[in-house]
Amino acid sequence: MEILPNRYGNDRVYTKIDATHIRIMGESLISRGSEDENGNQLMYDFEGGPCLNLGGTLKFMGTDFKIKSIQSEASGQENLASVIVEVEL
Repeated sequence: MEILPNRYGNDRVYTKIDATHIRIMGESLISRGSEDENGNQLMYDFEGGPCLNLGGTLKFMGTDFKIKSIQSEASGQENLASVIVEVEL
């Protein structure tokens, strides 16, 4: 697990689920995303960051990973955003 602040100082919690999946969650009053015509999520942007893009880079525990997929998930709590990112080296 790694806790990193966004540009406003709010914590984002990065948790390794398995060898290819990382969950990122944190307080976010506003978040946005985009999908392609098939419903695949291409981008997810937390308030204050990070902004995750398909094919982009995610730094976790000192390693740069390439983002293969992004899946937003319901957190069950108001103003708490959560995504699962599939990654590869």
